[in-house]
Amino acid sequence: MPYAMVVEVDNSGEGPDEGRRRLREELAPFVKMLPGFQSLLFMTAFERGFGVGVVVFDDRDQADAAAAGMVVGSSPRDGVVVKRTEVLAVEVSA
Repeated sequence: MPYAMVVEVDNSGEGPDEGRRRLREELAPFVKMLPGFQSLLFMTAFERGFGVGVVVFDDRDQADAAAAGMVVGSSPRDGVVVKRTEVLAVEVSA
């Protein structure tokens, strides 16, 4: 069964143009190389300093391993702070 790592961030310290570039050119290619990677979504509302990432993996162990690196309060890159991380079972995918 696939599992998803869901991460909520405060991205208020990052400009929208630079943030979008970094998501496309830096973060997405890195995440795609993680073991068990299936798919990803990065959603942002820079005007509110809010972002959500959903990364689906083949199994729970892979999602847990990825989530372990996204500790609440940590800063995965300049201007971005992790606010919440969850690992959830993917019940339906279309």
